[in-house]
Amino acid sequence: MTAKEMVEQARTKLPKVYLAGKMRGVPLFNFPAFTAAAEKLRGWGYEVWSPHERDIKEDGFDPVKDKPRLIKEYMEHDLAAICRCDAVVLLPGWETSRGASLEVHVARQIGLTIYALEERSLRLVVDEPKPMSVLQEADALISGDRQASYGPANQDFKRTADMWTALLQYKLLPGERIRPQDVGYMMILLKASRGQHSNKRDTVVDIAGYAGCIWRCVEEEIKNVKR
Repeated sequence: MTAKEMVEQARTKLPKVYLAGKMRGVPLFNFPAFTAAAEKLRGWGYEVWSPHERDIKEDGFDPVKDKPRLIKEYMEHDLAAICRCDAVVLLPGWETSRGASLEVHVARQIGLTIYALEERSLRLVVDEPKPMSVLQEADALISGDRQASYGPANQDFKRTADMWTALLQYKLLPGERIRPQDVGYMMILLKASRGQHSNKRDTVVDIAGYAGCIWRCVEEEIKNVKR
């Protein structure tokens, strides 16, 4: 290939963009939004690398019935893909995703341009993204890795509550049991005790996360009563 042909090929090559957004904690892992965004970008003339398409093609992932793996397993190929792209395009709500936030950080560090996907165009994202709030980080934790590792809060807390009930059976009033949400309340007290020793963000994030898990347990209890 001559130098002129190489220049012409580079000039006509489609810009390749990486599609980033929130998946965990969103119905169907947000695959419908990723699909629509990928189609729109291709219609605008971009070459698109989308993690949801990789998950389907390479892993056979079914968002209806499958459970996700740990984030670090996805990052092994997602971050590598970013390095092969020219820019990153963000879906709405990406700020509350630990995975997407990491992808944006890596993209910035290697000098890629960041865009936000809007209805009819791409908007250049100039400012550094704001760090997640305590509540956003807590939601990302209980909806992401920890739920994938330990299962839904109501199930995990129920197992713990049953074990605590068995251990404390002679100290409880007759017929009384420790409820799943009681586990969350007691873990908050534990974190509050640790907070008296030192001020750590992780402690406050965990308290917020336990509060979110408590309400999930209560919702499950209400749901079961209505059945």
